[in-house]
Amino acid sequence: MSIHLSSERGSVRRVVVSCDAPGCPVQLEPSAIERWRSDTDALSFARTHAIGWTCDPAGQTDYCPEHADFSTALSGATPPRPTAAARDKAGNPLNRDAYAVLLRARLTEDAGSTTPALSAAQVAVTISLLEELAGVYRGEEMGRLATELSAQLARHVGKQTEPRA
Repeated sequence: MSIHLSSERGSVRRVVVSCDAPGCPVQLEPSAIERWRSDTDALSFARTHAIGWTCDPAGQTDYCPEHADFSTALSGATPPRPTAAARDKAGNPLNRDAYAVLLRARLTEDAGSTTPALSAAQVAVTISLLEELAGVYRGEEMGRLATELSAQLARHVGKQTEPRA
């Protein structure tokens, strides 16, 4: 969700509600409210007037009616965590936890095969990307898988992993 002032003078405050589902372009602009309202009040007003939209207050995310199931519907329930790029045959994002399980299974299937050697620079970059992925998905199965693969690569090449800027 983002806040936009409608004019240079700022006579009214407009709020645009954007769906936070990966790749969803849907936006909604509820009616404008007074300029004096705080950002928190403006967000609350917009969420209240976004009919059919759902909000996950813990994650500060908003979802259009089509993606409403991505938000926490029940107290204590974990909402689906869609992948950013991986899709099923119908084009829908996969659940990240289920995708991590699929990737782990793929690793065990391919245990005996060999691949062409990577350069030291390619390995270092791959380790760095995996560490970044692990940081983004900290506490999730996808993050644990990235951490394990990063450590395996580092052990395989016999190098310490150090963050590079």
